[in-house]
Amino acid sequence: MNTMKIEKTLRLEHQNLRAIVPQRKTIDTEDYKVDDFKPSGNNLLDEWRIRRLSEYLTYKFPMWKRTGLKNLSLPNVLPYKGLEALDIEGLNLLETLDFEGADRKFVLFADVFSSSGEYIVVEDDTTIVVNDVGQIDNTLIDVRSGELNFVRIVERPFFIGNLRIKVRRNAKLNLYNLYLGTSKDDLLISNVFIDVENDSKTMVKDFYFGGKINVGYVGVRVNAENAYADVRPYYLGNEKTVIDILYLMRFYKPNSYGNVDAKGVLTDEAKVVFRGIMDILSGAKEVEAHQSNHATLMSLKAKVEAIPSLMVDENDVVASHAASSSPIDENMVFYLMSRGIPKEDAQKMIVRGVFETLKDELKRYNLEGVVEHALDSVLG
Repeated sequence: MNTMKIEKTLRLEHQNLRAIVPQRKTIDTEDYKVDDFKPSGNNLLDEWRIRRLSEYLTYKFPMWKRTGLKNLSLPNVLPYKGLEALDIEGLNLLETLDFEGADRKFVLFADVFSSSGEYIVVEDDTTIVVNDVGQIDNTLIDVRSGELNFVRIVERPFFIGNLRIKVRRNAKLNLYNLYLGTSKDDLLISNVFIDVENDSKTMVKDFYFGGKINVGYVGVRVNAENAYADVRPYYLGNEKTVIDILYLMRFYKPNSYGNVDAKGVLTDEAKVVFRGIMDILSGAKEVEAHQSNHATLMSLKAKVEAIPSLMVDENDVVASHAASSSPIDENMVFYLMSRGIPKEDAQKMIVRGVFETLKDELKRYNLEGVVEHALDSVLG
């Protein structure tokens, strides 16, 4: 079977040195047990799921201090749905796309107990819009050739999901994830892992809005040459929402380009935790990697915690990272007011402008209203 090691979120070893990891704090809560395992009807898949279950039971759920995840109530287990169509080729691919994610427990959770998802093979130009994502989702996509436009709308009070994508040589991926909380108590945790091959092109746009805790992990493994990956997270936080996002790009081979450009708006007592990791390994010469995050703050109580990381083991590269936050630009407000626009309207125009590019791209799928509705609920 074709296997690879788990893609860890952090590299803890450098030459002969190894980092000391603090003890993982956990939550004591009622968890799923062996008896909660629901067969899929696919023996090949279930053998894999049982192995995942064995590992799952060795972990407790994490306690996240920055995010405020201190307790967790799991929904009733539903019949299995997800990767029933998996064949031996798909299983081999699945094994190569193992990763740690935001937390290993949540990745294993979705692998074992998913109630929605699909195994998708793309060989021609394809557009897929998914708006019926279940409470626990596990999806695997193999983009073998052509261009895939994949749009996923997650709007649930509880969501834990995995999305794994392989982008093969000369293939192209346009991925949109829209994570929408429906109430003040919602919990959304998404883990996305993308592995790209030579000469591929990957474009990702994410939008986070609503819920109590809205968590996103996106890992891009660039074990390829001449690959292009551009990832742009957007976030809109209001009330007491906590948006916790981690974006990782890891480069193993030369001559590829990667960019993570996050931006968003926070008001009321909302908080964003942005973790960005650009990791360039020895041998990945002439890689270009950039990372940035900017938050516009509309309230004195809104808060940003930016934790950018740039790890470079190769000399011949171009790499940068930046993080900033600021109130709405008063010079821009003044300019708009000089054109006859009232101050409050000018501020709203500037905030809406942060998301304009995303809205324009979503028009192709008649989904620009998703972002517009979120903005209306915050700005009035």
